[in-house]
Amino acid sequence: MIGRGGLILSLAVFAAAPACAAAVSAGDLARVRQAALRGSPSGAFDMAVLGLGASPENRDLLLLATELMPENSPARARRLAAAAAAYIVKHPQDYAGYVGACKAMRTLHNSAEALTDCRRALEADPTAYPPYRELGLTYAAAGNPGEAAETLEQGVEISSTSFQARYYLGRLMEKRGYTVRARASYRKALALASASRAPDAPYYLTIIRSGLKRAELRGRKPVRRRPGPQAKAGEKGLEVCKDKFREEFLKGSLGTALRQSDACMKLSPSDPDLAAQRAPLMVRLGKYEEGVKEYERAAALYGPKNPAYAICRTKAAETWLKLGSPARAIEQYKLALEASPKNLEVLKGLAAAQDSVSDIPGAMATYSSISALEPQNDNARTRLEELKDASLTDDQILAGLKLRGAADQKKTGLDPGDKELFRAITAAELADAVDYLHRNVPDTSGVYLRHDSGGRTRLLLTGDGYKLYVSLLTRDAIKFFEKEGLDFRTIFKLRTEKGDPVFDKNGRLTPEGEALYRAALPGKKTWLLPAEPVPASPQAKASEEAQKKITALRARGYEEISEPEYLWLLGATRCPENTLKSSPVNAVVQLFDGVRQRYLLCFDDNSLCKNGCNDKLSSFIAAYRNNDTAGIGSDGSTAFFGTGGVKHNHFCEGGEVWMGGDASSSNPCRTGAPPKLGQPGPAAP
Repeated sequence: MIGRGGLILSLAVFAAAPACAAAVSAGDLARVRQAALRGSPSGAFDMAVLGLGASPENRDLLLLATELMPENSPARARRLAAAAAAYIVKHPQDYAGYVGACKAMRTLHNSAEALTDCRRALEADPTAYPPYRELGLTYAAAGNPGEAAETLEQGVEISSTSFQARYYLGRLMEKRGYTVRARASYRKALALASASRAPDAPYYLTIIRSGLKRAELRGRKPVRRRPGPQAKAGEKGLEVCKDKFREEFLKGSLGTALRQSDACMKLSPSDPDLAAQRAPLMVRLGKYEEGVKEYERAAALYGPKNPAYAICRTKAAETWLKLGSPARAIEQYKLALEASPKNLEVLKGLAAAQDSVSDIPGAMATYSSISALEPQNDNARTRLEELKDASLTDDQILAGLKLRGAADQKKTGLDPGDKELFRAITAAELADAVDYLHRNVPDTSGVYLRHDSGGRTRLLLTGDGYKLYVSLLTRDAIKFFEKEGLDFRTIFKLRTEKGDPVFDKNGRLTPEGEALYRAALPGKKTWLLPAEPVPASPQAKASEEAQKKITALRARGYEEISEPEYLWLLGATRCPENTLKSSPVNAVVQLFDGVRQRYLLCFDDNSLCKNGCNDKLSSFIAAYRNNDTAGIGSDGSTAFFGTGGVKHNHFCEGGEVWMGGDASSSNPCRTGAPPKLGQPGPAAP
């Protein structure tokens, strides 16, 4: 259970590393890479963490462990989080610790913390590649493929000779169904890795070749009859149109991208690639219903034999979940699974959806499939065992308690509290309680037993073993909360975020308290103080937080505008979204209220939010509301009495606010404008 229970336990493990750690020198990076090359990145990660136990300040080993850690192992993520936290304490200015923390938090499904840690890594060193890699992958995991692609492409620009950078960009493109771009990235990565003498080049050569093979298989299309000249011209026009659409989407000009995609739809209404690429645009714009329809339409156009079919069905399922329709999500996951039975991404999504609607038999079958395909997946294994225990009959629970010596052998029925005791014991077993006891007591005789069932051996806690485990865990939990700055009296009144007590009347951890402490990390508050109310649901909480922000923004002079008004403004001004939202313009604030996107525009002429870069925008919206938009956004005037047409500069030209005259570097509304007299310029590279 290395890394569970926070930094206190992890530092104790590092200080008294197991004897086997001696076999893996902290500086022996070559052995770790060899383990990865043999096809065992999980085993290589475990070796690296053992090395970090002996030398927690080994930067190269921490970076390698971060890169190798599998994305589906919460237990390993907690170990990495502890190692990263220990490193940050000693080296707060180094990006290496924040990169490790970012990946750990992402694997633990804490996207907000992951993004914060990744941004800290990027601030620490904006020229290093690993922060871009982890930030891009975190954006992808959070359902923001546009930002993910842009971030990974920035990483490629900064590390243009890095085969790792090319590989991760190719992997993202492959997952998004862009097989042409994926193949191009993989081929460039292959060429760079083949010519490199870097120690990790052999490992990357193996996974790059696998990725290239997948992309090439997916890129094969049935042979079609050669089109005539007219058809060729039409196809060329469509490809040009789609390229423009993708370009606008990737740079964040969503309104322009939507209009461009509408134009492409007129050229080819039944193009599956176009439908698949329009779908995420609709989702980014908050048009979830339209987005899910586009995903489903794209899947139908592709057909089940095309690998993109399963991708579109999966994306449709994820969108249905955002809309609060798990039943429809399950339908889409099952359709994807029919076309791709061994697709782990589909299986994981289906299992989570089945779990959310309490389809225990279905979820158990799906988790079982995941475990068979991915034996190292601790999360799937743990959840499968939990569901098995939850589905046991009273007689089976009683038999389980007797087997562990936690109930009288003559007992014939369950007493009140027996079910809760059984679930607490099995939860502790799944949380590696036996390993914890081995590390904390000199003699483990009588605290656990081996039980063979179904061809596998499980280590089960005895009744006495569970009592000892709770006693020791309570001691460590109290120390942990003291380190977090809580006084003794407050500690015993703590509650979980659902309102359950963390400690019972006798001062021992409750089952809910055990779960809270096992997942606890230093500096991450996941409990309620005595006077704190139980928080509302995540959706209600998001709505409450959004309303507070909207109230504060209105006090600063912002006014809410509708989504159609926002999209019209993007088109009329020809401004990318980032230009309107970022300094020095600072005109628009976009936030999510748990249900939909909300847009606020700096409107009040006498407010602090108004400046020379955004002062016209409120008049544009006022004109739009009065249906008087003549001249706003037009490209030029018509000829008059023989004079030629005159070009009207839009609010934005070349992605920057145009102040008249020219869009030179002296433009105060241009991003990255030179500093004013007396202000320091940017640091030299």
